[in-house]
Amino acid sequence: MADPKENVLMEKIVSLCKRRGFVFQSSEIYGGINGFWDYGPLGAELK
Repeated sequence: MADPKENVLMEKIVSLCKRRGFVFQSSEIYGGINGFWDYGPLGAELK
């Protein structure tokens, strides 16, 4: 099981990436599907 500190860090990283446009949860406007992500404009550039 993951350390709670690691979970908090991962949540912060994901939140930052979503705010900055690197990734978006798939079908987020429809409630999303856990574990599926789409690249945002910046994420596509990095890919």
